[in-house]
Amino acid sequence: MQAVLLLLLLAGASKGLDSTCDATQDAACYGALGGPVYLQLMRNTSGHTLSFHNERKAIFTLRPSKTVFYKDYNTPSFLQRWQFVPDNGTLIINPAERKDAGTYRVRIFNKSTGKSVGEHTVQLIIEAPVSDVDLSISCSANEEWRVRCSSNGDSPQYSWYLDGRPLSEADADLSADIQTLLLNGNVTGELTCSVSNHVNSTNTSVLLLDVCSGISSVFISVWLAEIIILTSLLVGGYYIYIRNKRTHTPDERKDQEVELTPTSSY
Repeated sequence: MQAVLLLLLLAGASKGLDSTCDATQDAACYGALGGPVYLQLMRNTSGHTLSFHNERKAIFTLRPSKTVFYKDYNTPSFLQRWQFVPDNGTLIINPAERKDAGTYRVRIFNKSTGKSVGEHTVQLIIEAPVSDVDLSISCSANEEWRVRCSSNGDSPQYSWYLDGRPLSEADADLSADIQTLLLNGNVTGELTCSVSNHVNSTNTSVLLLDVCSGISSVFISVWLAEIIILTSLLVGGYYIYIRNKRTHTPDERKDQEVELTPTSSY
C-alpha cells in the first residue's frame, strides 16, 4: 500500500554548463550541448602561428595579423559560433552542437622560420547536460522507503547521500543502475540524490520527517474521510426529518381544533 509521506522536498542545485579545457597538449575535452566551450589550444601566441584541422581538412589558421577560416567554414552560421582569440590562444564554440564533436589536430609553427614547433590532438566530446532531478518516494507495506531518482541527459551517474554522507550498503539496497534504493523504514533525515556527467551536475534533497509504517496513511485518511461523510449524512438526514416534522405539525393541530369546535344549537 502506498502512503502519504511526511516529508519536505528541498530545492535542488546545479553546477556546470560552461566547459573549459586545457587543450595545449593531447587531451579529451567535454563540452555541454547548447553551452559555450572554451578550448585553450596554446598558452603563448607571441612569435607563433597555428593551424587547426579536423580529421578531413583545415578549419582555420592563425596568421601574424589575423585568424583566417578556410572556405568551407568561412560562413556566417559557422563564424557566429566559432571564434579564436589570439591574445590567449583560446577557441570558443558557442553554442556547441553535436556536429562539433570529433578529433582535431593542432599544429604550431615558428612565425619567423615557418618550422613546426609542436603538434597535438584534441578529442572533443559533446554531451547533453543532465536535467533537474526528479525524486519519487513511497512507503511500502513491509515498512521500507522506496526512492527512485531520475534525470535526462547523456551518461548520467547517480549517487546518494544521507545527512551529507554517502549511503552505505548497511543503510540501503541499491538497484544495479543506482537509480532506485530501498531504505529501512526507521531512517529519517535529509536524503539527497546527486546526478552528474562530464559537463554538469545537479541534485535534489528530501527531508524524511517521519518513520515509514506498514499501516498506510492513505488507508487511514480514506477511513477518516468515510467516517466524516457518513456522519454528515446522518446529521443532515436527522435535520431534514426534524424540519419536515415541524412543518406538518401545525396543520394537524388545526384539524384537531376544527373537529373539537362545538356546534351551537338553537
